[in-house]
Amino acid sequence: MKKALSIGLICLLFAGVFVTRGMNREYEGERNAPSGSFIEGIRVVQKENGVTTWTLAAARADFLEGEDRAELRAVRLGVPRHNLSLSADRGVYDFSANSFSTDAVVEAHGDGYRITANALDFDKLSGGIHTAGRVHLEGKRFSVEGDGMSAEEGQTVRILKNVKATFQR
Repeated sequence: MKKALSIGLICLLFAGVFVTRGMNREYEGERNAPSGSFIEGIRVVQKENGVTTWTLAAARADFLEGEDRAELRAVRLGVPRHNLSLSADRGVYDFSANSFSTDAVVEAHGDGYRITANALDFDKLSGGIHTAGRVHLEGKRFSVEGDGMSAEEGQTVRILKNVKATFQR
């Protein structure tokens, strides 16, 4: 009887230790989670003289406390003036610098072309798009790839180095 009681108490003690450790793990996870707030289904529209200059939409935006930026997921950026649409899995919008950047693969579509890049920086004030990573630009009768890209408001696009171009007739 004493042996059965001792085994029962030992099992009860072990169960209590496991339950307590499990509760502590949940608490530690909550404590290490970033504090702040988030918005699901966010859409930001920038207008100039009543005309939409760009639209930024994301499935989720996480705003971290004490920071002037939002971490975005499932991002789409549209620039109607240039009929340009960008999409990426994630990105960061910096409110103080008025810029959007991503280190995820970006795909952009415009009138008759498609751009794929490893990363992207978009400055909303200048309207410029820049990347130092690998870029592939594909049009109806051409294909250009290289490292680094700079595209300014005047629609001048420059591939910076290691450029390989193919033109079809």
